[in-house]
Amino acid sequence: MTLRIGLLAASRIAESAVIDPLASVDGVAVTAVAARDLGRAREAATRWSIPAAFGSYSELLQSDDVDAVYVGTPASLHRQWAVAAIEAGKHVLCEKPLAANAVDARQIADAAAAGDAVVMEAFHWRYHPYVDQLREVLDSGVLGTIRRLDACFGIPTGQISRDDIRYDLALGGGALMDLGCYPIQWVRFAAGEEPDVVSATAECPVRDVDETLRAELSWPSGATGSVTASMAHPGDRVDVWLRVSGERGNLLATNPLAPQAGGSRITVEVQGARRTIDADSTTSTYQHQLAAFRDAVEDGAPFPTTSEDGVRNMEVIDACYRAAGLQPRPSA
Repeated sequence: MTLRIGLLAASRIAESAVIDPLASVDGVAVTAVAARDLGRAREAATRWSIPAAFGSYSELLQSDDVDAVYVGTPASLHRQWAVAAIEAGKHVLCEKPLAANAVDARQIADAAAAGDAVVMEAFHWRYHPYVDQLREVLDSGVLGTIRRLDACFGIPTGQISRDDIRYDLALGGGALMDLGCYPIQWVRFAAGEEPDVVSATAECPVRDVDETLRAELSWPSGATGSVTASMAHPGDRVDVWLRVSGERGNLLATNPLAPQAGGSRITVEVQGARRTIDADSTTSTYQHQLAAFRDAVEDGAPFPTTSEDGVRNMEVIDACYRAAGLQPRPSA
């Protein structure tokens, strides 16, 4: 069988998430692309060698040549089109974050539960073998009782223009939405339980849109931690890491986001002894994600980034915004 995917939006991320991995993933084809402008859809279809182009998302959802859709729209539109796709009988690979807010995310999860569609949130990092290496260390007990978990995703000042949609509140803008959804998932993954948001601060050069947001967290186990997301991070390099501190030692996961970019490793220090585990950089997170989506659709294989997990991640994001004196991102 071949899983036939249609792209909802001719977005840049669709190229990384779906088009590029196609050559490495058997049994998957992109058969259609839709944009709100037919000319743009046709241009993308030509560029990516896609057979069909549609001038509306609704038209693509009615196509008999599409089994599943990749929702690559801005976050504010995820709920509308993910739910529409589910109701049209299509499987859904939805770009992160799952929705503009937890209420919208819940609507997606409820629609998924009511239907037979696979609905996967596209947190691509979660599907790389690097995650298994990380889980192995965390589950080994070598760190002792976990005391603190901190994570950061920062992009240096000037790399993202304030004309970018990530500064547009109506489209689901904000550093926490675009970047911070990853650190939140990293600390949730490492802790194995859901955090409470203790406090948060935000810097908003554009009204109600966080360019930088920092939040302090706590867990039922007694552990504390923090997440930082910034589109104006100090320095000249992207800063991406997870740090876990235990009673006996510490773990630093460098670049858990994209091992294919190189430099991803796990450094473990216990009682003065250090060891380093290098991640495989020969395969991409997107390649593993697309294969997992195929297997979930064709074989019912389980996967971690379910719509229910997406709701839980969005609940933390919303709580961070409220703690910082902001409102969750508005529904479209």
